[in-house]
Amino acid sequence: MVHKSNSQLANKLMFIKQKQFTGQVKIQSSTGIEWSLYLCLGRLVWTDGGIHPHRSWKRLLDKYCPQVNWNNLQLRKDAKFKCGDYYVLTVLLQRKLLQREQAAEVIKTRANEVFFDLLQHESQGPLKITPETASTSSFLTSGLQMSISLVNIEEVLAESEQAWLIWQEKGLGKWSPHLAPKMKQQERLREEVSGIVFQNFLRLLDGQRTLLDLSARMNKEVRKLTSSLVPYINQGLLDLLVIDDIEPPNLQVQEPNSPKSQNSVNKPLIACIDDSPQICNIMEQIITKAGYRFVGIQQALQAVPGLIAADPDLIFLDIGMPIVNGYEICSQIKRVSKLKNIPIVILTGNDGIVDRVRAKVVGANAFVAKPVEIEKIHEAIAENMPSKAKVQGKVRETQGKMTPNPI
Repeated sequence: MVHKSNSQLANKLMFIKQKQFTGQVKIQSSTGIEWSLYLCLGRLVWTDGGIHPHRSWKRLLDKYCPQVNWNNLQLRKDAKFKCGDYYVLTVLLQRKLLQREQAAEVIKTRANEVFFDLLQHESQGPLKITPETASTSSFLTSGLQMSISLVNIEEVLAESEQAWLIWQEKGLGKWSPHLAPKMKQQERLREEVSGIVFQNFLRLLDGQRTLLDLSARMNKEVRKLTSSLVPYINQGLLDLLVIDDIEPPNLQVQEPNSPKSQNSVNKPLIACIDDSPQICNIMEQIITKAGYRFVGIQQALQAVPGLIAADPDLIFLDIGMPIVNGYEICSQIKRVSKLKNIPIVILTGNDGIVDRVRAKVVGANAFVAKPVEIEKIHEAIAENMPSKAKVQGKVRETQGKMTPNPI
């Protein structure tokens, strides 16, 4: 059945699909924002550009491939940098760090997000749509050489139009999911909500995370999250701010088959589960300089799937996280056959006897109090790293060069 829509964008894309177009469709909003759609024989291969392309890409990697450190992605020297995100996706798939179904979900989720944005911007002014035809052979050698999943444009359009319609019906049409909520009047807000809700607001609504970022972090649909904040926005207790995109990953070029690449894979892997980016960054510096590989997981709900995929030798686990606390995660880890024998070191600011007892009950091996100190982390690694892994990589207290996770 042919997709019928009141959207000029949708009708134009359906025409392009019917013509079995191969190439790039450039789209520009009336405010100058640009997107690129890559199609092969009328089917969608990848979507790029938009308001926060790097935030979007990082959210997807954090969800579907949390064992990969987004900030330290590496590409081979001969990598094609057109559609660099798509290229990284193909490499993750080839290295079995990602399942094909997960990669296909990344592509579709990204497409849904882009199409929603396009429909919202179309409601504010006309879009300039410019198809640029390419031969199939040249198109598939420009960084898109591995076809992961060809997406049906008609299906994505229907889903995005439905999402945009509901967004408007809920009175959210004037707000973009790329805006960042920030507490405006803390004392008044403290009086309006419960203590737990206020602490979560204090932790999360800092004007540095967009509604989409928070939605992914809290595992809550962005429309429902935004609707829950509207009463506080209307009362002037919260602001919705326009913020910049995050910096792209440092795509360091690595020589193919270099000794450094091969040796780094053999080093023991240490995981850190902590919702604080600052703590994860500190732990990464300490652990990689000590000669180990590192994987950081900041979303509590992704902890167990991320650990199963990463298969670390040692786990550092924060106790005080929203939604699911560290004790619950520790208990879940110990119920998974693949993970149950991995040592777990608890990180916490509450160094009390009750916390230590509770940590032991759920299966933790050790307890390190915050603030994080280099010596304490080194000691915890030395005492809890499995003996087999110790042979492969010893703790070095001298400052060494940090080794990024190779992609």
